[in-house]
Amino acid sequence: MRYSSLALVFAFASVAPAEAAVVNLNDWTAESYEAVASFGAGVWTPAADGSSVTQSVNGQPTLYYSDFTAYGTKVTGKIRVATSGGDDDFVGFVIGYDPGDVTNSGANYLLIDWKRATQSFDFGAPSTTPGGVAQIGLAVSRVTGVPTADEFWQHTNYASHTGGGVSELARGATLGATGWDFNTEYEFTFDFGPNDLEVYVNGVKQIDITGSFANGRLGFYNFSQAAVTYSAFTVDEGTFPEDPEDPEDPPTNGVPEPGMLGLLGLGVAVIALRRRR
Repeated sequence: MRYSSLALVFAFASVAPAEAAVVNLNDWTAESYEAVASFGAGVWTPAADGSSVTQSVNGQPTLYYSDFTAYGTKVTGKIRVATSGGDDDFVGFVIGYDPGDVTNSGANYLLIDWKRATQSFDFGAPSTTPGGVAQIGLAVSRVTGVPTADEFWQHTNYASHTGGGVSELARGATLGATGWDFNTEYEFTFDFGPNDLEVYVNGVKQIDITGSFANGRLGFYNFSQAAVTYSAFTVDEGTFPEDPEDPEDPPTNGVPEPGMLGLLGLGVAVIALRRRR
């Protein structure tokens, strides 16, 4: 009877869903690319409880990145732009980002950004590349080196600038030519591994790409857009293992596995059961 009861406990634990871990945004770090004329560094202000963060400057590309690496994770959270921010520019995320990549000639990460409206612009010094058009909609691009503001804006890599560039890889399935709206909350989910990235917006898969992707942090990204709030982020074990050769390989990215608390509770239950017997 004792062993049957224990077997029942373990069987229940094997099917009980693990809860995603809540992300504390107070543990994240802000970085910005070099300012250009009239476009300064971003200012990120987290809530006291770490449940949200707001970026308040209409400026250069700016990031707020995680304290964990992204391989093998599924991250979900919300983004909202207030009308007080005005403008119609870029909000989004980075993944595979390394601390200091804003000045790193060897940077190699993915950028998922979303433009509210198509617009032409030419940035001033120190961005020396030609101005051009930023297209409305959601896209994923690969960032290498240290791009100019114009390259971030246009998703391009100018031959005249050898220090870096932005190469667009794909556009959103239904949002590739659709902009975001003010005062509207969007839920994003990122499922990331060494060779895969899937991005969902409000439950709809918008981006699904394969390739060879660097591990690194997940971060928030704004460019020329203020009053952007990110909130209610969680992290869970993802679909794609850290080691593609070992499908059973669990994440080792520094995030406590959500199932651990359940296993601890199971241990307590087993001990209590044995004592009662």
